Amino acid sequence: MKTKASVTFLVLILLQFHFVGKAQPAVQDSILIKYIDDLNRKIDKAVVAKDLKFLNQHYGEDFVFTHGTGLIDSKKSWLENIQKSKGFASRLHDSTIVELHKGIAIVTGKLTVGRLEPAKDGTTKYSLRYVRVFALRKKNWEMISHRTTSEWHH
Repeated sequence: MKTKASVTFLVLILLQFHFVGKAQPAVQDSILIKYIDDLNRKIDKAVVAKDLKFLNQHYGEDFVFTHGTGLIDSKKSWLENIQKSKGFASRLHDSTIVELHKGIAIVTGKLTVGRLEPAKDGTTKYSLRYVRVFALRKKNWEMISHRTTSEWHH
């Protein structure tokens, strides 16, 4: 009887290690997903604030911004546009989903943008769906791609 109890105890201990080992990546993934989602939102807050230091840190040197109009910006041209423009009143995210891969995060979502001044067509507010790609480089997450997949004006 003592042997059966010892075997049962050993099995329970081994199962505990098995489940702890399985649960750990899920916990780490949820922490990283929250970090990437927060970073994604902070980047757009930095665009509104024209915080070029923060944006330089979190846009990769090879960053490509494909707008809904088809216009394509590099990191340099996008940062110049932010600096020169009247700016944005707001850039608010909704419905974001973060998909993790080794050293890569893909973010999809909806972004609603408020302009400080009307565009040429008179709009001051528009929304878009996007796909963004982040890469982990030298312990720093950088956005390397933003692609608008659809856009509509309010």
